[in-house]
Amino acid sequence: MKTRLYRYILPLIMMVTSLSSCVYVANTPGPPGNPGRAYFGVDYGDYHPERYWDNNPSIPTNPFLGEYYPTRAGVFEFEYFITPYDYWWGTYEIWINPGGPGGPHGEPGFNGADSYLMLIGDRFGMYEERLNKTSEEPIVFEDQVGTTKYKITMQKANIYSRPAHDPKFLGPGVPFNP
Repeated sequence: MKTRLYRYILPLIMMVTSLSSCVYVANTPGPPGNPGRAYFGVDYGDYHPERYWDNNPSIPTNPFLGEYYPTRAGVFEFEYFITPYDYWWGTYEIWINPGGPGGPHGEPGFNGADSYLMLIGDRFGMYEERLNKTSEEPIVFEDQVGTTKYKITMQKANIYSRPAHDPKFLGPGVPFNP
């Protein structure tokens, strides 16, 4: 009888013990990283602008020139007045750098890099020496520094060939005459 007991019970105990010691490891990825933040600002090169306008709601009325403001991604229009009559107009595009995918074993992904774009202008156009600044055709400047991408499209005009918007910024001592 003792042999019969060992023959059935001992394998049963071994089977229960082996099943209870199995460990199941799930290799689930971690959460994705946070997207980076985007910043935009306006500044000037040699000469103070007469006035400036853009349709980016993140840029306040009468912004501080040379300061970065937090913004969202998108394509925005701008007008940069170099005299009371002549101005550059165009678009600029802001990107948000996404965060990286989550890693194995629940590790979070890397955060996206912050991006900064400063629109710098003067009487010759945007402050970029390699652009053809005298052309009446649109000028497109697109670049990537590390993971930060930006694109500026601009064209020269005057108030007689293209109506302008109300400015967000007026230069010192410049009366507003629409």
